[in-house]
Amino acid sequence: MSELTYITHIVREVNKVTERCGAIFLYGENIDYGSRLSGLARGLTVNPAGRIQNVGNCELTHVGVGLGILLDGGQATLFGKQLDFMLLGLEQACDTFNFIRAYRPPDTWGSFTIFVIVCDQGYQGPHSSFNGAGDFASLINIPVYCLNAADDAAGVVDRHFASPGFRIICLSQRQFGTPTLQTPVEWYSEDDSLFRYRSGDDATIVSLNFALRDALEMDNRLIDSGVQSDVFHMNFVPGADLTAVVESCRRTRRLVLLDDSKTVTKFGDILIAELGQSTVSAEVLSFCRRGCRDEDYGANEDRLIPDFERALRFIRQA
Repeated sequence: MSELTYITHIVREVNKVTERCGAIFLYGENIDYGSRLSGLARGLTVNPAGRIQNVGNCELTHVGVGLGILLDGGQATLFGKQLDFMLLGLEQACDTFNFIRAYRPPDTWGSFTIFVIVCDQGYQGPHSSFNGAGDFASLINIPVYCLNAADDAAGVVDRHFASPGFRIICLSQRQFGTPTLQTPVEWYSEDDSLFRYRSGDDATIVSLNFALRDALEMDNRLIDSGVQSDVFHMNFVPGADLTAVVESCRRTRRLVLLDDSKTVTKFGDILIAELGQSTVSAEVLSFCRRGCRDEDYGANEDRLIPDFERALRFIRQA
Protein backbone atom coordinates (compact mmCIF):
# COMPACT_ATOMS: atom_id res chain seq x y z
CA MET A 1 0.00 0.00 0.00
CA SER A 2 1.41 3.40 -1.01
CA GLU A 3 2.17 5.92 1.71
CA LEU A 4 -0.54 8.51 2.31
CA THR A 5 0.38 12.06 1.43
CA TYR A 6 -0.59 15.06 3.51
CA ILE A 7 -3.57 15.91 1.27
CA THR A 8 -4.85 12.36 0.69
CA HIS A 9 -4.81 11.76 4.45
CA ILE A 10 -6.88 14.89 5.08
CA VAL A 11 -9.42 14.02 2.36
CA ARG A 12 -9.75 10.55 3.89
CA GLU A 13 -10.47 12.07 7.31
CA VAL A 14 -13.04 14.44 5.80
CA ASN A 15 -14.80 11.52 4.12
CA LYS A 16 -15.05 9.68 7.43
CA VAL A 17 -17.18 12.57 8.71
CA THR A 18 -19.28 13.07 5.57
CA GLU A 19 -20.08 9.36 5.58
CA ARG A 20 -21.91 9.61 8.90
CA CYS A 21 -23.04 13.23 9.39
CA GLY A 22 -26.34 13.16 7.48
CA ALA A 23 -27.45 15.97 5.18
CA ILE A 24 -24.46 18.18 4.39
CA PHE A 25 -23.79 20.59 1.52
CA LEU A 26 -20.22 20.65 0.17
CA TYR A 27 -19.51 23.40 -2.36
CA GLY A 28 -16.73 25.38 -4.00
CA GLU A 29 -15.30 26.52 -7.32
CA ASN A 30 -14.14 23.56 -9.46
CA ILE A 31 -14.92 21.23 -6.57
CA ASP A 32 -16.15 18.45 -8.87
CA TYR A 33 -14.02 18.74 -12.01
CA GLY A 34 -10.66 19.82 -13.38
CA SER A 35 -7.95 20.11 -10.73
CA ARG A 36 -10.57 19.76 -7.98
CA LEU A 37 -9.04 22.66 -6.09
CA SER A 38 -5.46 21.50 -6.66
CA GLY A 39 -6.37 18.13 -5.17
CA LEU A 40 -8.13 19.40 -2.04
CA ALA A 41 -11.48 18.10 -3.32
CA ARG A 42 -10.18 15.04 -5.20
CA GLY A 43 -11.86 11.94 -3.81
CA LEU A 44 -14.47 13.76 -1.70
CA THR A 45 -17.59 11.72 -1.00
CA VAL A 46 -20.84 12.30 0.87
CA ASN A 47 -23.56 10.06 2.29
CA PRO A 48 -26.84 9.72 0.32
CA ALA A 49 -28.37 12.71 2.13
CA GLY A 50 -25.45 14.99 1.25
CA ARG A 51 -24.57 16.92 -1.89
CA ILE A 52 -21.40 18.13 -3.63
CA GLN A 53 -22.02 21.26 -5.74
CA ASN A 54 -19.77 23.28 -8.03
CA VAL A 55 -20.40 27.03 -7.73
CA GLY A 56 -19.23 30.15 -9.55
CA ASN A 57 -16.68 32.78 -8.63
CA CYS A 58 -18.18 34.88 -5.80
CA GLU A 59 -16.66 34.32 -2.37
CA LEU A 60 -18.83 36.97 -0.69
CA THR A 61 -21.91 34.97 -1.72
CA HIS A 62 -20.27 31.66 -0.83
CA VAL A 63 -19.65 32.73 2.77
CA GLY A 64 -23.12 34.22 3.02
CA VAL A 65 -24.70 30.97 1.83
CA GLY A 66 -22.75 28.98 4.42
CA LEU A 67 -23.81 31.27 7.22
CA GLY A 68 -27.40 31.16 6.00
CA ILE A 69 -27.35 27.37 6.19
CA LEU A 70 -25.84 27.58 9.69
CA LEU A 71 -28.59 30.02 10.67
CA ASP A 72 -31.20 27.57 9.38
CA GLY A 73 -29.69 24.73 11.43
CA GLY A 74 -28.12 22.91 8.49
CA GLN A 75 -24.57 21.80 7.67
CA ALA A 76 -22.46 23.56 5.04
CA THR A 77 -18.82 23.26 4.01
CA LEU A 78 -17.06 25.64 1.63
CA PHE A 79 -13.84 24.49 -0.04
CA GLY A 80 -11.56 27.34 -1.15
CA LYS A 81 -8.56 27.19 -3.46
CA GLN A 82 -6.60 29.83 -1.60
CA LEU A 83 -6.83 31.94 1.52
CA ASP A 84 -6.32 35.08 -0.61
CA PHE A 85 -9.83 34.69 -2.07
CA MET A 86 -11.43 34.37 1.36
CA LEU A 87 -10.62 38.06 1.91
CA LEU A 88 -13.54 38.72 -0.45
CA GLY A 89 -15.89 37.05 2.02
CA LEU A 90 -14.74 38.86 5.15
CA GLU A 91 -17.72 41.23 5.29
CA GLN A 92 -20.09 38.29 5.57
CA ALA A 93 -17.78 36.33 7.85
CA CYS A 94 -17.42 39.25 10.28
CA ASP A 95 -20.65 41.25 10.16
CA THR A 96 -23.20 38.56 9.32
CA PHE A 97 -21.77 36.13 11.84
CA ASN A 98 -21.63 38.89 14.46
CA PHE A 99 -25.35 39.46 13.84
CA ILE A 100 -26.03 35.74 14.28
CA ARG A 101 -24.06 35.68 17.52
CA ALA A 102 -25.89 38.74 18.82
CA TYR A 103 -29.43 37.54 18.13
CA ARG A 104 -29.46 33.75 17.84
CA PRO A 105 -28.47 31.42 20.73
CA PRO A 106 -25.68 28.97 19.82
CA ASP A 107 -27.87 25.93 20.54
CA THR A 108 -29.94 26.85 17.46
CA TRP A 109 -26.98 27.03 15.08
CA GLY A 110 -26.08 24.54 12.45
CA SER A 111 -22.54 24.06 11.15
CA PHE A 112 -20.39 26.04 8.72
CA THR A 113 -16.78 25.03 8.00
CA ILE A 114 -14.39 26.53 5.48
CA PHE A 115 -11.56 24.30 4.26
CA VAL A 116 -9.04 26.50 2.46
CA ILE A 117 -5.57 26.17 0.97
CA VAL A 118 -2.80 28.52 2.07
CA CYS A 119 -0.50 29.13 -0.90
CA ASP A 120 2.81 28.86 0.93
CA GLN A 121 4.80 26.91 -1.66
CA GLY A 122 6.67 29.96 -2.95
CA TYR A 123 7.10 31.63 -6.34
CA GLN A 124 3.39 32.39 -6.67
CA GLY A 125 3.35 36.18 -6.65
CA PRO A 126 1.26 38.73 -4.73
CA HIS A 127 -2.21 37.36 -5.57
CA SER A 128 -1.51 33.78 -4.47
CA SER A 129 0.59 34.00 -1.33
CA PHE A 130 -1.52 35.45 1.49
CA ASN A 131 -0.39 33.60 4.61
CA GLY A 132 -2.35 35.17 7.44
CA ALA A 133 -4.68 32.60 8.98
CA GLY A 134 -4.21 34.15 12.42
CA ASP A 135 -5.62 37.45 11.19
CA PHE A 136 -8.85 35.68 10.20
CA ALA A 137 -9.14 34.27 13.72
CA SER A 138 -8.64 37.76 15.15
CA LEU A 139 -11.00 39.58 12.76
CA ILE A 140 -13.87 37.10 12.96
CA ASN A 141 -13.17 35.83 16.50
CA ILE A 142 -13.50 32.18 15.49
CA PRO A 143 -11.18 29.17 15.71
CA VAL A 144 -8.80 28.78 12.78
CA TYR A 145 -6.96 25.46 12.67
CA CYS A 146 -3.83 24.80 10.60
CA LEU A 147 -3.40 21.09 9.86
CA ASN A 148 0.19 19.88 10.17
CA ALA A 149 0.46 16.17 11.02
CA ALA A 150 -1.58 12.99 10.78
CA ASP A 151 -2.85 13.01 14.37
CA ASP A 152 -3.79 16.69 14.65
CA ALA A 153 -5.47 16.60 11.22
CA ALA A 154 -7.52 13.55 12.17
CA GLY A 155 -8.46 15.05 15.54
CA VAL A 156 -9.46 18.50 14.29
CA VAL A 157 -11.49 17.13 11.37
CA ASP A 158 -13.25 14.53 13.53
CA ARG A 159 -14.05 16.86 16.43
CA HIS A 160 -14.82 20.12 14.62
CA PHE A 161 -15.79 19.60 10.98
CA ALA A 162 -19.62 19.40 10.76
CA SER A 163 -19.94 20.35 14.44
CA PRO A 164 -22.19 23.28 15.43
CA GLY A 165 -20.61 26.68 14.90
CA PHE A 166 -18.29 28.38 12.43
CA ARG A 167 -14.60 27.67 11.94
CA ILE A 168 -11.87 27.73 9.27
CA ILE A 169 -9.53 24.80 8.65
CA CYS A 170 -6.37 25.69 6.70
CA LEU A 171 -4.11 23.42 4.67
CA SER A 172 -0.53 24.03 3.55
CA GLN A 173 -0.08 23.72 -0.21
CA ARG A 174 3.68 23.34 0.31
CA GLN A 175 2.99 20.00 2.00
CA PHE A 176 0.35 18.58 -0.38
CA GLY A 177 2.57 15.97 -2.00
CA THR A 178 4.73 15.16 1.03
CA PRO A 179 4.17 12.03 3.14
CA THR A 180 1.87 12.75 6.04
CA LEU A 181 3.78 13.60 9.21
CA GLN A 182 3.34 10.61 11.53
CA THR A 183 4.73 11.97 14.82
CA PRO A 184 2.17 10.87 17.45
CA VAL A 185 0.38 13.39 19.64
CA GLU A 186 1.11 12.91 23.36
CA TRP A 187 -1.59 15.29 24.60
CA TYR A 188 -4.08 17.81 23.24
CA SER A 189 -6.35 20.44 24.78
CA GLU A 190 -10.13 20.11 24.81
CA ASP A 191 -10.58 22.81 22.14
CA ASP A 192 -7.64 21.57 20.02
CA SER A 193 -5.85 24.88 20.46
CA LEU A 194 -2.77 23.00 21.70
CA PHE A 195 -1.13 19.72 20.73
CA ARG A 196 1.97 18.38 22.49
CA TYR A 197 4.17 16.07 20.42
CA ARG A 198 7.26 15.57 22.60
CA SER A 199 8.34 16.10 26.20
CA GLY A 200 11.52 17.36 27.81
CA ASP A 201 12.84 19.62 30.57
CA ASP A 202 15.43 21.74 28.74
CA ALA A 203 13.25 23.96 26.50
CA THR A 204 9.72 24.62 25.29
CA ILE A 205 9.29 24.75 21.51
CA VAL A 206 5.99 26.09 20.15
CA SER A 207 5.05 26.07 16.46
CA LEU A 208 2.25 28.06 14.88
CA ASN A 209 0.68 28.08 11.42
CA PHE A 210 2.51 25.38 9.39
CA ALA A 211 5.82 25.37 11.24
CA LEU A 212 5.47 22.01 13.02
CA ARG A 213 7.80 20.18 10.61
CA ASP A 214 10.46 22.82 11.28
CA ALA A 215 9.84 22.56 15.03
CA LEU A 216 10.25 18.78 15.00
CA GLU A 217 13.34 19.00 12.81
CA MET A 218 14.79 21.53 15.24
CA ASP A 219 13.97 19.19 18.12
CA ASN A 220 15.67 16.27 16.35
CA ARG A 221 18.87 18.27 15.98
CA LEU A 222 18.66 19.47 19.58
CA ILE A 223 18.22 15.87 20.78
CA ASP A 224 21.44 15.00 18.95
CA SER A 225 23.10 17.71 21.07
CA GLY A 226 21.66 16.35 24.30
CA VAL A 227 18.72 18.78 24.62
CA GLN A 228 15.24 17.44 25.47
CA SER A 229 12.25 19.72 24.82
CA ASP A 230 8.50 19.98 25.13
CA VAL A 231 7.22 20.46 21.57
CA PHE A 232 3.77 22.03 21.12
CA HIS A 233 1.72 23.15 18.16
CA MET A 234 -0.62 26.09 18.82
CA ASN A 235 -3.70 26.76 16.68
CA PHE A 236 -5.31 30.18 16.23
CA VAL A 237 -8.11 29.78 18.78
CA PRO A 238 -9.27 33.00 20.47
CA GLY A 239 -9.46 32.68 24.25
CA ALA A 240 -7.47 29.43 24.32
CA ASP A 241 -6.32 28.09 27.68
CA LEU A 242 -2.52 28.25 27.49
CA THR A 243 -1.86 26.81 30.94
CA ALA A 244 -0.04 23.73 29.59
CA VAL A 245 2.51 25.85 27.70
CA VAL A 246 2.86 28.37 30.51
CA GLU A 247 3.64 25.59 32.99
CA SER A 248 6.10 24.07 30.54
CA CYS A 249 7.90 27.42 30.28
CA ARG A 250 7.88 27.72 34.07
CA ARG A 251 9.78 24.41 34.19
CA THR A 252 12.15 24.85 31.22
CA ARG A 253 12.67 28.65 31.43
CA ARG A 254 13.38 28.70 27.68
CA LEU A 255 10.72 29.32 24.98
CA VAL A 256 11.42 28.99 21.25
CA LEU A 257 8.60 30.18 18.95
CA LEU A 258 8.34 29.24 15.27
CA ASP A 259 5.64 30.93 13.15
CA ASP A 260 5.86 30.83 9.35
CA SER A 261 2.82 33.07 8.76
CA LYS A 262 3.44 36.57 7.40
CA THR A 263 1.20 38.54 9.77
CA VAL A 264 2.43 41.52 11.75
CA THR A 265 0.39 40.53 14.80
CA LYS A 266 1.19 37.07 16.17
CA PHE A 267 -0.77 34.67 18.38
CA GLY A 268 2.57 33.80 19.95
CA ASP A 269 2.56 37.30 21.43
CA ILE A 270 -0.52 36.26 23.44
CA LEU A 271 1.57 33.46 24.96
CA ILE A 272 4.40 35.86 25.79
CA ALA A 273 1.93 38.23 27.48
CA GLU A 274 0.45 35.30 29.41
CA LEU A 275 3.92 34.39 30.65
CA GLY A 276 4.41 37.92 31.93
CA GLN A 277 1.05 37.98 33.68
CA SER A 278 1.79 34.61 35.26
CA THR A 279 5.14 35.91 36.55
CA VAL A 280 6.96 33.14 34.69
CA SER A 281 10.60 34.06 34.20
CA ALA A 282 11.37 32.57 30.78
CA GLU A 283 13.71 33.73 28.03
CA VAL A 284 12.13 33.88 24.56
CA LEU A 285 13.64 33.28 21.11
CA SER A 286 11.29 33.92 18.21
CA PHE A 287 11.66 32.75 14.62
CA CYS A 288 8.92 34.47 12.65
CA ARG A 289 8.12 36.85 9.81
CA ARG A 290 6.35 40.07 10.79
CA GLY A 291 4.99 41.28 7.50
CA CYS A 292 7.22 41.55 4.43
CA ARG A 293 9.51 43.96 2.66
CA ASP A 294 8.02 45.38 -0.55
CA GLU A 295 10.16 43.10 -2.71
CA ASP A 296 8.97 40.05 -0.77
CA TYR A 297 5.46 40.43 -2.17
CA GLY A 298 6.68 39.30 -5.59
CA ALA A 299 7.56 35.75 -6.61
CA ASN A 300 10.13 34.34 -4.18
CA GLU A 301 10.92 31.27 -2.10
CA ASP A 302 8.47 32.44 0.59
CA ARG A 303 10.08 30.33 3.29
CA LEU A 304 10.89 30.78 6.97
CA ILE A 305 14.32 29.29 7.70
CA PRO A 306 14.89 28.82 11.46
CA ASP A 307 18.49 29.05 12.71
CA PHE A 308 19.04 25.78 14.56
CA GLU A 309 22.51 26.70 15.82
CA ARG A 310 21.17 29.93 17.27
CA ALA A 311 18.42 27.96 19.04
CA LEU A 312 20.99 25.59 20.54
CA ARG A 313 23.13 28.48 21.82
CA PHE A 314 20.03 30.15 23.27
CA ILE A 315 18.92 27.03 25.16
CA ARG A 316 22.42 26.33 26.51
CA GLN A 317 23.08 29.84 27.76
CA ALA A 318 23.24 30.25 31.54
